[in-house]
Amino acid sequence: MRFEGLDLNLLAALEVLLECRSTTETARRLNLSQPTISAALGRLRDYFEDDLLMNVGREMVPTALGEELAPAVTELLNVARFRIIQGEGFDPASSHRCFKILASDYVFDVLLASALAKAARIAPDLRFEISLTGPTGGRLFQKGEIDLMITVPQYLAPDHPSEILFEDVDSVVCWSEGRFRDTIDEKGFLEADFAKAVFGEERRPATVDLYFRERNFDLKTAIEVPSFSALPGAVIGTDRIALMHRRHAKFCQRRYPLSCHPLPVPGPGISEFAQWHQLRRNDGGIAWLLGLLREEAAEMSEADR
Repeated sequence: MRFEGLDLNLLAALEVLLECRSTTETARRLNLSQPTISAALGRLRDYFEDDLLMNVGREMVPTALGEELAPAVTELLNVARFRIIQGEGFDPASSHRCFKILASDYVFDVLLASALAKAARIAPDLRFEISLTGPTGGRLFQKGEIDLMITVPQYLAPDHPSEILFEDVDSVVCWSEGRFRDTIDEKGFLEADFAKAVFGEERRPATVDLYFRERNFDLKTAIEVPSFSALPGAVIGTDRIALMHRRHAKFCQRRYPLSCHPLPVPGPGISEFAQWHQLRRNDGGIAWLLGLLREEAAEMSEADR
């Protein structure tokens, strides 16, 4: 496909070049050779009559035009990806599409795993790539490289459609043979050593931990782990406690020697939203996937009653 005499494949290479600022990394991302990417950059420079990326020391730095082109290139490619390529009808029974989804391990355990098991029966040739939410995933979402993001309201991207999938409350999890195996009151909660989940290289705290930090609760951190799913292992065999969403706590309680208690103090609870790129509003595949998740979330909520 060409646009004003320019091959869209070159624009796809330019998009990644401006993000990676490296011909080697761009070649790896696009599964092409480094000489091929260098040749593409040469053709792009000829077309735009600008260097686009300049070598400064050991790095490549975008020129002013390169910086200016970056969002426009992504917007143009997204129109091609979603309004033209994805404009065709979607038949789950025959589709070989790969859906890319951003979600926490909590959402995967309590919702996605069972929903995608249904998908395997309905649409056996579909593939799914699940990645953890975070800054990198957010950037990929904005670029249109993610089909669906499932996240809390604080991390929803502005200007893109979303809908709530389900809500949950927070609970206290501890070892079933530890100090708090039978109950925990406010005094014990405030005195306890905590296992906490932090995320990514930035070590972002969970929303429930942010809630208590903002309200000046001095909760003692004994151990930090990289996911919600690692919290049970961090409390078993100890008197530590952890904060987990109730559905995830019950999920883990069926697999590990855990006790699960209501919070002895007011907590924030959680709402999980599905969000998709604005250019995918008419994407039949996204509509089908959302319907599948709505159905699973409704069944999950009904089972709680």
